Amino acid sequence: MQSSLEIRNGILLAFLGFLWLLMEKAMGLHSTYLDLRDFIFWLIIFIPLTGFYYTLKYKRDKHLDGSITFMQCLRSVLVLVISSTIATLFFVWLYVALVNPNYLTIRMNHELNIIKAAQLNLESELLKETEIKSGFGMMNYLIRYFVSTIIICSVLGLAISMLIRKKPINKVGPKVPTIQ
Repeated sequence: MQSSLEIRNGILLAFLGFLWLLMEKAMGLHSTYLDLRDFIFWLIIFIPLTGFYYTLKYKRDKHLDGSITFMQCLRSVLVLVISSTIATLFFVWLYVALVNPNYLTIRMNHELNIIKAAQLNLESELLKETEIKSGFGMMNYLIRYFVSTIIICSVLGLAISMLIRKKPINKVGPKVPTIQ
């Protein structure tokens, strides 16, 4: 099974996700407009959606003579998901550790401000505050990214596999009825 196409495209998709994070930072979604980030972030789903679709379509049309089975799609999706997830973790670590080291602190303070603005009772507010502070470490953030990337990419890949599959074309030619 040749999977260099899927590995290369998985890494490319992760890099495009990294560029998306840089774009969000440049637009101020990681500082000034942090409230909008959660809504705009979901637009990132179009990166793996288009990437998976065109990777599987290219593989079907160029490598497999225009036909691909559901199982071949799933194998390709598995390699795409694994390669993009591993590369995504590297790029997210790169972003949080080197490009924007204050990002997790800013997000944590933003969440704490939301809880304080909600005016919960003191006991539940303190409980939420300790829960938020424990959840904003680098390792927890990478684990959340890992799980969400695996789930989202797997569901997208499964849906695209169902859409892109195509049965082999009969190359013998059409059957012509004969008169006897």
